[in-house]
Amino acid sequence: MIRRLIALCVVIGSEAIAEMKKVADLDYVGNGNPRQMLDLYLPKKITEPVPVVIWIHGGAWRQGSKKNAGRVLRVAEGKYAVVSVGYRLTQEAQWPAQIHDCKAALRFVRANAKKYGLDANKIAVWGSSAGGHLVCLLGTTQNDEVLDGKLGPHVGAKTSVNCVVNFFGPTDFVKMDAQGSAMNHNAASSPEGQLLGGVVSELTQKAKEASAHYHVSKDDAAILTVHGTKDRLVPYVQGKAFDEALDRAGVSSVLLTVEGGGHGNGFGPSVTEAVKTFLQRQISGKEGKGKDRTVKAGQ
Repeated sequence: MIRRLIALCVVIGSEAIAEMKKVADLDYVGNGNPRQMLDLYLPKKITEPVPVVIWIHGGAWRQGSKKNAGRVLRVAEGKYAVVSVGYRLTQEAQWPAQIHDCKAALRFVRANAKKYGLDANKIAVWGSSAGGHLVCLLGTTQNDEVLDGKLGPHVGAKTSVNCVVNFFGPTDFVKMDAQGSAMNHNAASSPEGQLLGGVVSELTQKAKEASAHYHVSKDDAAILTVHGTKDRLVPYVQGKAFDEALDRAGVSSVLLTVEGGGHGNGFGPSVTEAVKTFLQRQISGKEGKGKDRTVKAGQ
């Protein structure tokens, strides 16, 4: 029975991808680095410019692939174009290379919108874990001269986005280690330490620069944060405190708490529907902000 369910999930995922036309390995910087490329998935029939969802993968900034875009493709349902971005990992480059790559990819998408039938004025970004960290920064450092970087042929294009879907991304490296986790986030050998290049507590200013929490302002993009209360890698309080900071700044922010959910585990149909609704409201012109709420793991 379990094998049949797994097979069914694979078929459903394949069908979602099959409905889209894939343009693979677009070089958004122009230097041939395989880590600085993106895949573009387009609805087969485009009669007018379509909104875009940009997916940033997770993997502790040291692993992961743009090939793993199944979740966002299923949510897109052919209504949105999907862009899955590769970026340099910490084995190759340290902070701020990762956000510079993501900003360059965003500029590439905006600059090539007309060519591919995309709506450059309706762009959402979505990421999980390390990808959640990066999309939160995309939403809180829009058109930032320092963090935008100067990669690629489209320097000068806007780096603003309409909204952010943050799946359990770390947003405050300074406080993370004291908030309860299965790992020592302060150590130089931790994912955060490898990203920043040393012991996190000895790199406070760099840690703040790399933390969306310290960039929050009233001009930020709308943000949906989804976080499990039993996340053993990125403490739940990271998502909660970030949402509260956004609320105080007057940003349109929604926190979806997954009671009993782990680091992506237990994210059921309610989470999928919440993401769909959020995207409809933010980039498809639907009214309403949405409210913070809690769902049980698996529901």
